Amino acid sequence: MTLLNPEKVETGPLDPIKSKVVKMMLTSRMQIGEKHQKIACDRKLANYMDHCPEWLKSKDNNSKNWMDLDNKMTETIAVVRAIGAEWFLIPDDAANQEKCEQVEKILFSVMNTMVYLINKICFAPNSTECNNFDVEYARTRFMAKFQPKAKAIEDLLDGPFIMGDTLPVYADYLLYACLYDINVFCPGAYDKSAKLSEFMDKFYHYPSPIRRWFRTNEAKTGEYIRPPVPHIMELLPEELGQGDIH
Repeated sequence: MTLLNPEKVETGPLDPIKSKVVKMMLTSRMQIGEKHQKIACDRKLANYMDHCPEWLKSKDNNSKNWMDLDNKMTETIAVVRAIGAEWFLIPDDAANQEKCEQVEKILFSVMNTMVYLINKICFAPNSTECNNFDVEYARTRFMAKFQPKAKAIEDLLDGPFIMGDTLPVYADYLLYACLYDINVFCPGAYDKSAKLSEFMDKFYHYPSPIRRWFRTNEAKTGEYIRPPVPHIMELLPEELGQGDIH
């Protein structure tokens, strides 16, 4: 796969009504259709960044996580927490709340590794020599980083979901969205993981209103959070482009 002229896509603040993750979660809470979802977003999610967890908040410019190149993971975690708080998708007990936060942190790392590899290392808009996107190189580099993270996620799943064989919580929705995008970027990324494969299958077939979402055309097209191709065209400060991902 070679992209000679990747298109620049919107990288501004997340608009909840345009987020595929938000639409999935709202549908599962019986907020059906664009009209009702727009009302829910305007009334309930206008201040979703108020739900950004402490561990993710940027105290100043020096503490900003520069690997979150388009800020989408920060915003997505905040908005799924906001939906969880409003529609009862946050665990009641401290132990499972902590487990959800651990899942957030792993996914934040994994998804930002993916976006950094795609947009900075394997495409590198700062470089005058690297104009093409080497998808196979990006996939190889990513899978080496993803495999230990996948094991860490497995350890947090009581099976099939984060809290066991019960109602999925907000972090389960985030996990599904991230694994979906990862699989689009690296087909078969989690096939060797029985736990992650079971999670994706059980979530997709969960007997709740979320089934309405998976029947829609929107569920079948496009990414939940980020595309599997370069989309951040702005030049990055050179000092931030040095070194490798962790």
